[in-house]
Order: sequence, then C-alpha cells, then structure tokens
Amino acid sequence: MKDVYKDHFLIGVGTDLNAANYAANILPGENSSAAMTIKHFEVLTPGNSMKPEFWNGGSTNPTPTFLTNLTSGLNANIAAANARGFKLNAHTIIWHNQSALWPAANVLTAEGRWETPWDFVTAKTNLAYYVRTVGGHFDEQPYKAYAWDVVNEAFKDNPDNPADWRNSLRSGYSPEERPSRWAQAYSKGGNGWDYMYDAFFNMRQNTTAILNYNDFNDNERSSKVNAIASMVKEFNERYAAESAASKGRILLDAKGQPRPLVEVIGTQGHLDMRLNLDSFEKAVKTYLDVGVNVELTELDVAPLLGLDKGQRIQNGAEMNDLFLAQGVYYAKMMNMLKEYAAGPAGRHREYKGGVSRVTWWSMTDPGYHTNGYLWSGVGQPKEAYWATVDPNQYLADAGLPVNGVTATMTYGGETFTARTWGGKNTYAALDINVPASTTKVNFTAANVSLPAGFTVESIKYNPTDCAVIPGKPCHVTVKARGGDPAAAYKNAGVENTATYVLSFGKMAVSWFENTAALKAPFSYAEVRFSDGVTRLQQYKAVNGNDGALTPASGTEFKPVPKHGRSTLILNTQDLIANPAGLRLNKDATTEKAWRLAKRIEPGRTYMVVSADSIVQENGVTKAYALTNRSKPATSDAPESLSRTPVVLGDDDVLRPLRNTNAPASEPALSQDNLKFMFEESKSPAAGPYAALEGHTMQSFIHGTNVYPHVLFRGNGAAGTVANGNYSLITRQQNGAEGSQIADRALDQAVWFNSPIDQKTGVTKMFLYTGRGGASQHYALKEVESGTTPNRDTGNAISQRQGATGGFVAMQADGPEAGTNVKLYVYDIKPYVYGDVNGDSAVMCSDLSAATAAIGKRTGQPGFLPAADVDQNGIVDVRDISAISRLLPAGTRC
Repeated sequence: MKDVYKDHFLIGVGTDLNAANYAANILPGENSSAAMTIKHFEVLTPGNSMKPEFWNGGSTNPTPTFLTNLTSGLNANIAAANARGFKLNAHTIIWHNQSALWPAANVLTAEGRWETPWDFVTAKTNLAYYVRTVGGHFDEQPYKAYAWDVVNEAFKDNPDNPADWRNSLRSGYSPEERPSRWAQAYSKGGNGWDYMYDAFFNMRQNTTAILNYNDFNDNERSSKVNAIASMVKEFNERYAAESAASKGRILLDAKGQPRPLVEVIGTQGHLDMRLNLDSFEKAVKTYLDVGVNVELTELDVAPLLGLDKGQRIQNGAEMNDLFLAQGVYYAKMMNMLKEYAAGPAGRHREYKGGVSRVTWWSMTDPGYHTNGYLWSGVGQPKEAYWATVDPNQYLADAGLPVNGVTATMTYGGETFTARTWGGKNTYAALDINVPASTTKVNFTAANVSLPAGFTVESIKYNPTDCAVIPGKPCHVTVKARGGDPAAAYKNAGVENTATYVLSFGKMAVSWFENTAALKAPFSYAEVRFSDGVTRLQQYKAVNGNDGALTPASGTEFKPVPKHGRSTLILNTQDLIANPAGLRLNKDATTEKAWRLAKRIEPGRTYMVVSADSIVQENGVTKAYALTNRSKPATSDAPESLSRTPVVLGDDDVLRPLRNTNAPASEPALSQDNLKFMFEESKSPAAGPYAALEGHTMQSFIHGTNVYPHVLFRGNGAAGTVANGNYSLITRQQNGAEGSQIADRALDQAVWFNSPIDQKTGVTKMFLYTGRGGASQHYALKEVESGTTPNRDTGNAISQRQGATGGFVAMQADGPEAGTNVKLYVYDIKPYVYGDVNGDSAVMCSDLSAATAAIGKRTGQPGFLPAADVDQNGIVDVRDISAISRLLPAGTRC
C-alpha cells in the first residue's frame, strides 16, 4: 500500500510497539502481522505505550521510566522501528483520558465536586515541565518522534457556537462525559482554554517534530470542524506574531518558510458506513482552508452489523454482503482523499497543504473497532483491501461512477454545480440566495442536468409550497438514479444514486452568545445565504492579556461571497447599508438560541423535549429532554435512556440548566448528549409507512464508543423489555458496547412523527414494524421510574449529574400513543419584513408599535429594530409608510 500511494500520502498503522517486529530477520510479506507491517506501512502510531497511564505499567508513579531506562522498553522499541525505516507518530501528550497523574486525578472536594486538586499555577508549571521532559526526550536519536499528537480530543462533539472555540472545548464539567482536567485546573486562577496554546507552544520549543491536533466525530459535524479550524487558525496567527517578536523559536520548512505552530489537523476516522462522505469531504476542505495538512490518524470503517443482544458476528452470505458494501465505501473514500493529497499526484493545488497521511488503527478484524479493517482475523485480504489498493478499478467493476456524480443546476439566471460521492446516506448540500422579493421558489427537474445514465427520480420540497422568509429557507431534495450496480453489489444493497439538498434562503444574520471570548459590544455573527453585495464592517480581534478577545484598531468592509456563509466579528451597534428586510441589529429574534421547531429540516440537530411533564418551579417552567445516557432498569421499565431537566421560556426558547455538580462559574451549556441529529431514512418495514421518509436520530458523544450513536429500540431479548416497554439503545446496552443498527433492522431505528402542530409545536414520535406479519407501533414514552446516579462509581473522569426517570419505546396500538414532545433547534427566529411584534404577520398592531417608536434611534430606549425596516438607524415616517404598504389588502388601522 505504501508503494501504491507514494505520490499521494504516507500510509500508517496503529500498533503496540515491539522491537522484535522490526528486526532484520522479519521480511516483508503476508505470513505474519510483523511481515505485513513492514510490507505495507511506513508510519507507526503507538496505541497505548506513549500515554502516561502506561509509562510505568499503570503505576501511580508520575515519573516515566523511559527517562532512565534507555536500553529496553519503550526506548528500545522506538529505536528498532526507526532503524527499520519507520516514522514514529507519537500519541499523545495531552488527553482527558489514560493520562494517569497528568494532571492530578480528581478528588471529591468539600463542596461535593469532583475535581483535580491542581490550580492554574500548578497546572501551568507542570504542563511546561511535562511537555519539555517528554517532548524533549523523544526529540533525540535513536528514539526520535517524527510527529506528535499534541492535544487529543479536546473539543465537544456538537458545539453550538463554533466560532467561539473556547466555549466549544471540553471543560471542567462540560461535557458531562469525559471533560478535561487540564481545562478544569487552568480555570482555577486562569483561563481554562489556555492549556491548549501552552501545550503546542512548549512542544514547539522542545521538539522539531510535526505538531498535530487530533480529534474525532468531526467528519460530518460542521460545528466541530469549524471550531477546530477556528482554534488552529488563531494559534498559528498568534505564534507567527510571537515568534517574529522573538517569543518563540522559528523552524523552517523545506522551502525556507516558517513552519506553523499547528502543522496538521488529524481527523481520526473512526467511521461507520452511514457517514456522509460529502460531509467528510467538506470537513477536509475546511481544514485545508486554514493552511495546514490533514491526516486520517486512526482509520477504520465499521460495517453496520446490527447485532442483537448476545449474538455473535454474522457469518456467511450476510457478512459477505456487508463486506461488499464496505469495499464500495473504502473505494469512494480513498478516491476522495487522493484528490486532496499533499503529494505530487494531488489535484488541489489551491491549498497550501493537503492530505499527508492515512493511518489505520489496526490491520486485522475484529480489531479495536469491530470489523473495520482491510484484512480478516486470519490475515486474508478483504474487499476493503482490494478497494483500497485500486479504488478506480473496484468502483468500475462494481458498476459505479469512479469520481462521484456531478450535477448542474440553474436558478435565477445562475448555474450551480455540485458533486456527490453517491449512494445511501450521502448528499451534497448547497445554499442558494434568493432575492428579498421572493416568497416561493419554483425549482423542478427541468432545472437539473445530470451525467449520462442518470435521471431525476424524485424531488421533495420542505415546506411543501417552498415558501421562504429570512431565517426560514426552503429545502429542495433532488434524488437521481443511475444504472444498476453489478449484480453482487445490487444484491448487497449498494445503490447507484445521487442526492442533492438545495437550500434556498434570504440573507440573514444570526448572533452568537459568547461567554468566553469577545468583549461587548462586539459579537460573533453568522451571515448565511449572502447576497454577495452587502458590505459588513468586519473587525479583526487579538487575544488580550486578560484572555478575552479584543477587536483591533483595523477594520475592513467585507462582503460575504454570494450564496455563501461566514462567521464575522461585528459591532452590534454599527449601522451598515443593506437590503430592506435584513436585520443586522442584535436583538432577541436574531440571537441564536434553542428555539421551538415547527418542521424537521435536513441535517439539523434537535433536542427532544417532553410536552407532558412541564412543571412550574418558583416561577420557572421546566421540562425533560431525551438524553443519551443509560438509565438503570426498574420493575416496570427496562434499561433505557435518561431524561435531563431544561428550562422553557415564554418565547419558546429552551435554556439548559447548569450541571448541578459544577461550580457557579461554570456556564450553563447544552450538553452533547441532549442533542440528536435527524437524518432522513426509510424503514425496511412493509405496511402503511413503507413509502414514507422517517428519520434516524444520531447522537455524538464520547463514551466508550467513538461512532455516532443511532437511537434504536431493543429487540425484546432478556433485559430489553418490561411490561410492554422496550429499551432505547445507542450502541451501549446493560453496560456493554453493542454495534450500530443494520439496514435490515432499521424498523427499530427509523422514527416517524405525527404532523407537528403549527401553533404548539407538539408532535408524537414512533417506530413501526411489520415483521412476521405483525403490525406493531412503538411510541416514544416518558417514564418516571429509575434513578440515574449522580456520578459514575469508580469513573475518574465523569462529571455526570443525577436524574430521575427516562424514555422508553412503548409497545402501542397506533401512532397516537406515547408522549407528546416538542423539538428544539439551535437557530434564529424566522422573521417577516415589517413584522414588528414577532408574530410572523404584518398587522395593525405592528403599525401601531412602529408609530410609537418614531424618532427613536439605535441604542436608545424604545428603539425597535424590527420597526426600522430600512435599517438606517432611526424609526421614521419612511418605515411607517413601508409597513403600511405591507398590510393585507383592504386593511384599515
């Protein structure tokens, strides 16, 4: 494999180092794992041996034995690998897990909190010593590291405000699952996020190795991708300025240019076959835009086994089909990576860097992550191997396009192109700006041109009339189909389809709440569906001595590219010329928050909240949100998922509650395990819902699993059902790791919903199966029984808070059963031009409110941003006249 990709990128493997595997008598071949390693790979990543937990065989001694034992153990293993010509990618310096006493382990405080005893000064001093000692040691021959994973998995899996990367980090108590002790220690007297820069800065002073930031669950979560990219961009700009001022050493690359501080963003690549490859490609491009290289650092692609409780891995025809589908996935993925390769065969020279390494986390099945590798458990090459070494030929033999499917769309006199890698679960997404005068979008199959052999199979509109107002786009999903794949692949469920999701929207500005970054009156603002004309006064920011971001003196007027989106630093009080109807002022409607949703949109993330257990406590409205956390079984309910209390405001805004274990200084942030990503999917169940699109619900959290967690119903085996209530499962079941739900079993995971009430937002969610001739519904049901522990016993990391009750799948007679729920999505409030009071209609009450605000200027009491429809900074007679013209015909006020 390393010869196949010599002009593209390095090929690596994760392994536990052993000097004997690199001895001179080990010849390249296929007769042992050592021989296969030497034949196929050129970069080694130690799986565990360089983590603090393993320095001294798991002892509590904080001093690594490799500092004194230079002739055996870890040093000897690395020296042998280097002598055999391998490059060593060292893994890892800073992590929240397997870090032993770096920093000191959590203890129970007098206040009942679970914290590391280190404070800012202690942590900063020890981090510098730790990095200098370890990084410096492995910068010397013969045990020199070629590269380092400096910081590993520091970001939450689904952050709300990615531009504010500081609040996107794992902190002392957020997320509840595996927060960072380093951030917690630094926050006691300093800024929790500063450990990140300190780690990279100190490594750069003590090693010449390539420095990598490494994370996972980013491949289809643009929020996490953007947060990571924002951090890396800021670090590299900061270090360039500091090193130029002699505050850090300058290392030069092969072209004589200063090397950046963070040189690589590593995306681990623990994938399953539901991953949207188009989103994966977008993530790669976002990272390359920062000016660094991208590496897949821990790759495996798990097939969708869908094992029932107690089952063994399937063998025979079903497994062979899974491996054929896995081969197709690998072939498409490798062709995508080849396009962006850093080597001479790469085809995207517009980027400064490229994909520079692909490392598998093991070689043979089942491996650390089930059956995701290129060789079987007995070392035989699988379909995935042949797909990897010759992806073009593999796809051609399968009867599939080699480089995806490119479509051309026309709208409003413009032409758009979009490429999708095709098949199930994959779609290309485009944002398209529509003029302010547009009320409904007219887009049909006549607007789509496809390659030979492909035709439009279906077009779906959301909403059905394709109406569009600011903050509420119309989504058009175009599905095309080509010729059938080769018979074996068709029989394995492989599709030759191409899907495109076009979102037509009016330019809108949404503001982020940020508690760890910008000083008022400045704020992050996301511009979406840009008209390409409106110029925004963008402010540059610098990191002040107090840790807060402060706008610099220089500003620039900057239009966002047409149809595009960008996150800028804006002054919320600036007056900027813009099209009528665009709200630039920061007010309640344009502030991003968890707002009640009246429809389900493609690729969005939602919170699912019970509407049946809303309670009033001391004047506060509380409800319970579905939570991806295991709930212990009771006599009337099986082990299932927990529920977490949230606050509901009168303005249909959900506000998370602060972790009860956390200090008052810890902000109330929405936990990753409260959020579910809804993806359209069809159930395999025959019956009344066979032709309807439902949704899988995926949660992205870091527990013992690193794949997206698909929410599904237990199969009725022992421990998964009690009194007609079935477990809700997300790969973890009765404390044991399970597998992802398989396509054949999606009737356990594709959720349908009753029509969403457009006044209240209430709906019901249910599953349906027709297996064995039995028509059966399973409704999402809230239960009050079961107490989830306040903190996991024996878990040295978890900061979870206690909860009562949870959610199950209740066997029901029909879809009307179960719990009424509301869905909340992180967004701005959709607004109508001239709608002053925010009720989504222009009526006499709006005219009256605007008239009462005449003469009020921005920043003054009584100024109504929505009444200033021409956005000139004052409510005047021109605004009154404009609103009058928007009243329904015949209306007299």
